[in-house]
Amino acid sequence: MMKQPLDAEAAHEQLLYIRRTLDAAGRLSAVPGRSLAAAGVFALAGVAANAWITGAPWNASARAGTALGVWGAVLVLSVSVVLVGMYRKSREMREPIHPPLLRRILWSVCPAIFVGALLTAVALGARSLEWLPVIWLGCYGAAVTSGGLVSVPPIRTMGVCFMLAAAGAAFSPPEALLGWLATGFGWLHLVFGVHIARRYNG
Repeated sequence: MMKQPLDAEAAHEQLLYIRRTLDAAGRLSAVPGRSLAAAGVFALAGVAANAWITGAPWNASARAGTALGVWGAVLVLSVSVVLVGMYRKSREMREPIHPPLLRRILWSVCPAIFVGALLTAVALGARSLEWLPVIWLGCYGAAVTSGGLVSVPPIRTMGVCFMLAAAGAAFSPPEALLGWLATGFGWLHLVFGVHIARRYNG
């Protein structure tokens, strides 16, 4: 008579364990808020360097290529810091990023990133550099919003804010475009990074 309650309790424990395992495999909770905030700092430094090199807009200066190189460096630094932060946080939380989850993230993020790279190449070929902030903010926002479906809720909100920033940049004069880049890649990363670090322990 005593075995039935014990068996029921053990079965309940196993179900809870299976549910936690499935949740971990289907959701990226190891979002490094501090790394996102650091990416925001890099972006603000990139805006300052861009303004010092060329001013705004880029196509008003023969040194536009140098400014684009600055943004390439910002991209490499930001991606590196976020990936390292994600790896460290997943180890701290003991929630490894399983291959099924990684495939879902890539399928969510990569299409918008591919379109952004394609449109960037088209804008560079047409020497229409004033459209780059709109392309970058919009495609990054779309990628983050889609990726947020398998991550913590603030990521989706951040993606929507990036798309709103892209809309603002699309209807702004060229002189305001660096300000929109600062708002998006700088301050949005900072604000949401700090929020995620406080709300989700780092």
